[in-house]
Amino acid sequence: MRVVWAFPGQGSQRADMGAALFDRHPETLARADAVLGRSVRELSADRAALRDTRVLQPVLYTIGALTYLDRAAREPQPHCMIGHSLGEYTALYAAGALDFETGLRLVAARAEIMGRASGGGMLAVVGLDLGRLRQVLRREGADDIDVANHNSPAQTVLSGPEDSVRALAPVLRREGAGKCVLLHISVAAHSRYMADAADELGAVLDTVTFHEPRVPVISNVTARPHRAEHIAARLRDHMCQGVRWWESLAHLVGQGVTELVELGPGRVLTKLWATARTELTPDGDGDGDGPDAADRPASPAQSRPARGGDAAGAPATPVSPGDTGRRPPPLPAPTAPTAPAGPVAPAGPVAPAGTVLMQRLGAGRFRERYGTELAWVVSGTGDGAVGEEVCRAARAAGLAAFTDPAPAPAPGTPDGVSLGEAGRRGWGTGLRPGPDADEQVSALLAHEVRHVEAHHPHGPDTALVRFRFTGAHRDRTGTPVAVRHVIARVTGLDQAAAFLRPPSPALLAALVRTGGLSAGEADAARALPVASDLAVQSPAGWHTDGADAYQLLPAVAALAALGPGPDPVHVGLCGVVGTPEQAATAFALGAAFLVSTSLTACAPAARLADTLKHTLARAGDDDVTWAPTERHATLGVPARVVRRGTLFPARAGLLHRLLRAHRYFADVPAHRRRHLEEHVLGAPAAEPPPDGHRLRTADVFRWYARETARRTPAGDPLRPLDHQLPCDPELTHFNRATAGTALAAWTARDPDVVAGHLLTNAAELLTARAPRRAEKRL
Repeated sequence: MRVVWAFPGQGSQRADMGAALFDRHPETLARADAVLGRSVRELSADRAALRDTRVLQPVLYTIGALTYLDRAAREPQPHCMIGHSLGEYTALYAAGALDFETGLRLVAARAEIMGRASGGGMLAVVGLDLGRLRQVLRREGADDIDVANHNSPAQTVLSGPEDSVRALAPVLRREGAGKCVLLHISVAAHSRYMADAADELGAVLDTVTFHEPRVPVISNVTARPHRAEHIAARLRDHMCQGVRWWESLAHLVGQGVTELVELGPGRVLTKLWATARTELTPDGDGDGDGPDAADRPASPAQSRPARGGDAAGAPATPVSPGDTGRRPPPLPAPTAPTAPAGPVAPAGPVAPAGTVLMQRLGAGRFRERYGTELAWVVSGTGDGAVGEEVCRAARAAGLAAFTDPAPAPAPGTPDGVSLGEAGRRGWGTGLRPGPDADEQVSALLAHEVRHVEAHHPHGPDTALVRFRFTGAHRDRTGTPVAVRHVIARVTGLDQAAAFLRPPSPALLAALVRTGGLSAGEADAARALPVASDLAVQSPAGWHTDGADAYQLLPAVAALAALGPGPDPVHVGLCGVVGTPEQAATAFALGAAFLVSTSLTACAPAARLADTLKHTLARAGDDDVTWAPTERHATLGVPARVVRRGTLFPARAGLLHRLLRAHRYFADVPAHRRRHLEEHVLGAPAAEPPPDGHRLRTADVFRWYARETARRTPAGDPLRPLDHQLPCDPELTHFNRATAGTALAAWTARDPDVVAGHLLTNAAELLTARAPRRAEKRL
């Protein structure tokens, strides 16, 4: 029998709670009184005082801690611990991640910060599953409301502005909700509206040294065990992200836990556990990650309820992508509750000799550089589909992430994203050359964004060099150091060589002269490559002769090994890995990381209409073709796009042929021009004002290409019959490999799910065939 001890949160309080515990633990009670400056015994009996969250939270934490001490004195430690919302702090104390007083001070700070927030509300909804609930929210346009707690298939708590939450209650009752209860709370807890409060708490958390828990403690944010080095970040995110309680219970069931013991007032968590034991099967969370697994969110496909699956038609039984049918490794035997003497070095994943773990695939230095747990980069195809929503989830899952570069940047930002959040949370943004590139770089630097993904087919430009080397310097030993990183996408050796060289002396001199870089920054730049890392793409966009990124990878890696600078330039693959076999091949060839593009564009949180995501998720090789696009139009460079449901490939091809034959649009034969204006452009292509210039056919083509790439804020194409939908090879490979499985639906393709599926199965393949070649140490 495997046991979890669970600690309830706010809402579990009752009259005279903890009264029997105070006399049995007078020393701990005295320590609590000293920290708070008030008597916990008296506060717990004062109903009026307990209406103030600044009082209630510290009291609940103290009573939970005393309950733990009481239980631990007469029973062995459990196999793992978990806490609901506030209860997570108690669980971390009980597992030895921090001492009692430090935990109490953190809870008091959290309560004070939350007590100052106002204007929000919370609504408990019973009787509607999460999929149906999200459908209603989308239909009603309630995009200002977040899921705060997903407690069970039939119980969810929503957070948002008070008026919005209150107005939603009667709508949900009409949709079949058995109960809609407005909670007595004036804040939108566990929602985006607590972001400022989370930042304030984060400053407090940064002063605390957390220890590795003695037994696994499940995080509310990730539904996976905490690791010491990430506890502060997870508790910060805990303020503004939902409590994934049902997914946490699914993980526990999958790990073989059979009994939950609730330590604290009330029996709410016990009832939810009873539901989980009925609804979930032990095989439902068989993802193979034991208590030492990376601290990452549970995937939706790993925690589906056994009944009442989501609205997208995902299977009702919990399924793990790539599940081999093996049971997950058991939780470790509990240890005695001894307090750690000092900081404990975080333990990496443990496995039998000869086993390849997905956390060790690729380059360790790459993961360290970008603050990731997996050698996986979430990116996009450059059409704006991948924004901050995707990046926020990816970073929480331990993945590197970059927003798409947008063709029409909003004022002050390169692609309409929150650069402040990108700087704080460590994701980056795509960067393209163009007349506004310098303005984009200024915005990135102002918000302390440290990573960009360069889409520069002709090599680095002045704006990219300025970004890369702002803040560069030489350390005390004279070694050049760059504090910003550039992943450059490359399609050939010449392009790679351009990024592996230091900037030209003339370019650096110009930047120093104009104030773009200081003399010290330019001096460091002379000894460093422009790119910190290279992502090899399939060069078929330039050469449709069957050239292969897998063939190019070793050659680029060999070239990168000769580059300047003290740190390695890592080389990975971009947009071509869509199956576990391909991932295993990439790592066996020496890939340091993998970049997902089209797979990310059809993720549930991507800025793309659901109909387009559905089209992408069904696309096969026969549904993809080559078409000219706006970039490099006059060179005739094609790009891979989906041809199903759109006339763009044919019409873009026609316009491009006319571009090659006629410099000016007026020279196009009259009957062809009328056809284009009536059926393609939708309006006469008027000549510009008389200024000595004529309307060029290239301008008409660019206008058409630009318009077909534009979408509404909801991701719907502005020209439904002419939309362009980029599609890299990885997507059709993934679609073919996952046909007939839970991952066939785009609704299941969260970035962490896709990465987990490909990397877990790639690691299994490499374990069986070539483990030593797959693990890269640099």
